[in-house]
Amino acid sequence: MKAVAAATLSLLAAACATPDATQRSYAPVTVGVIGLNDFHGNLEPPKTSIQAPGATPEETVRVPAGGVAYLASAVARLRAANANSVVVSAGDMIGASPIASAVFLDEPTVLAMNLVGVDFNAVGNHEFDKGSAELLRMQKGGCEKHTGRQPCALEPFPGAKFRFLAANVGTSDGGTLLPAYSIRAFGRGRNQVKIGFIGLTTRATPSLVTPAGVLGLTFRDEAETINALVPKLKAEGADAIVVLIHEGLATKVGYNDHSCGGVAGDLLPILAKLDPRVDLVVSGHTHNAYICDYAQIDAKRP
Repeated sequence: MKAVAAATLSLLAAACATPDATQRSYAPVTVGVIGLNDFHGNLEPPKTSIQAPGATPEETVRVPAGGVAYLASAVARLRAANANSVVVSAGDMIGASPIASAVFLDEPTVLAMNLVGVDFNAVGNHEFDKGSAELLRMQKGGCEKHTGRQPCALEPFPGAKFRFLAANVGTSDGGTLLPAYSIRAFGRGRNQVKIGFIGLTTRATPSLVTPAGVLGLTFRDEAETINALVPKLKAEGADAIVVLIHEGLATKVGYNDHSCGGVAGDLLPILAKLDPRVDLVVSGHTHNAYICDYAQIDAKRP
């Protein structure tokens, strides 16, 4: 089995990190992976609502939806249901944002996501809208000016408490602009497991932003980058591997249908090449809602 690909806002995916029974004699640890993508600085709820169940099975009601307050309450509820939880984002957390965030260089969004409790954000193409130096400021904080707007206009900016990941964004010295991966431990003692998180953006990013935003950077093949890191993560003790990638799919079936019916998109050829030791893929970019059990596609291959 290779991966489950998903792309929605406030998606809960469960990754079960199961140690090798021949080496360890204790029970598996279930880790809740709470995934979101393409937030785009939408701090305020839109002037829309969604249909939700009412007091009876036949009744539905319209309720407000969207915005960081609703997202925060959803994340808190999901965290409360599982002591071993992690909150991840598949990119475009910032950029192409409404004025409430954009006028302050998306500092409010980063601060809000600190409060939400995001752990990792894979960079998306819009993270590069204001250039790599400004992206690094989002991570590290500070008030250095990289654009026409004045940073820290409201208060000093401490930067993201969560980690930006950019495994396939190379720099001229052969390194990566931001860390390629991180390993997080869950549980304690003999019941502890480790999950490796690899984050990367679409290789098409240079064609989606202004050239100045990616000057001096290279965007490497997604599957090759992931596969090269898998042995390293395993050597460092990762019991499971989760990929956060700003690339996506579309399906012709409903969100709750995991059959991958009519699946298409630029993520497909990447998934086909992935090392089978990748356990979960949290995706984005296409703004489509789906859960795809990719094992069903793998099972049909010769």
